[in-house]
Amino acid sequence: MVVVLGTKGRLVIHSPGHCPTKISVTFKEQGRGNASATKVYEYPLPGDEDGYFYPNSAGFAYEAAAVARCIDAGLTEAPQFSLQETLNNARILDTCRAQIGVKDFDS
Repeated sequence: MVVVLGTKGRLVIHSPGHCPTKISVTFKEQGRGNASATKVYEYPLPGDEDGYFYPNSAGFAYEAAAVARCIDAGLTEAPQFSLQETLNNARILDTCRAQIGVKDFDS
């Protein structure tokens, strides 16, 4: 399980954290320790898990289908998640790692 705490609430990414099918979101209310009701979002995997080597790897079927649609349409990036968004996420992750003291393998 992965828990992300922020000024506006809490996000829980249920196990396995690297490929979850369920997240919970709780928004903070006014006052110390006050929280609103928790909303749970579930994202079921397509079909049967038999034949896959890693937990929840069937979820890659969505990514593979999106790539196929983009290639078929002659696109070089997905309209739902651009290269710029990918780079922004990488920068955010780099900043998080730097803040908690994680070093690159080359360092």
